[in-house]
Amino acid sequence: MLPLLQGLTLQDFNELIVNMKLDFRQHDEGDTIANQGDRCNMLVYIIGGTFEAEYHDTKRALIISETCNDTPHLIEPYNLFGVKRTYERTYTFATEGATFCISREFFMAKMLANPIIRSNYINFLCNELRKSYTQLQTNHHNDIEHKMIAALQSYCLFPKGEKTMRMTMNDLAYMIDETRLNVSNTLNKWKDDDLIELRRFGFTIKDMAVLNDKKHLLNTATKANRR
Repeated sequence: MLPLLQGLTLQDFNELIVNMKLDFRQHDEGDTIANQGDRCNMLVYIIGGTFEAEYHDTKRALIISETCNDTPHLIEPYNLFGVKRTYERTYTFATEGATFCISREFFMAKMLANPIIRSNYINFLCNELRKSYTQLQTNHHNDIEHKMIAALQSYCLFPKGEKTMRMTMNDLAYMIDETRLNVSNTLNKWKDDDLIELRRFGFTIKDMAVLNDKKHLLNTATKANRR
């Protein structure tokens, strides 16, 4: 079930286990798994519990928190390599949980030598690249609701679930090149439609999947109008 290890034969897996240091860890509620900006020097699998991923935009007063219980989850394996090898989010347990870690050195020396694992890793990177490219393509729309959903989605790690957005309306308006009044009117419309809860320093999206469905409907309507 673990990402990157799917498709291995029992023999392949046994050969890895012989040389692998089994680094299983139990965690309490509130324990930090990784901090944004920390060096990414291992594969970290979250294999149990509910966790929170929090992103701080260093250029704006923007904080996005997401909660997820979809495990096993592999934390940012794409940051094991490259110029900036640091975590992009802070991960903490919202409940008791468990992790399984594999060192970067073992991953490079042993795991990438296996063609199945190497293929899984390349597929993972390609999927991340395709998602980023898709988000860039969907940002160019005149409809303010579509622009807001696309912008918020681009910051989210998971496509569904509750999201807490701590940002000012001015920052959100600047992000999508709109006026603060238009952003305020749209957020209040979403509140009336029971899609979000407005808070003092931002808002909470009740389910990002519902907003994504709304974006798909807007896409369909836009295409119909063009015809």
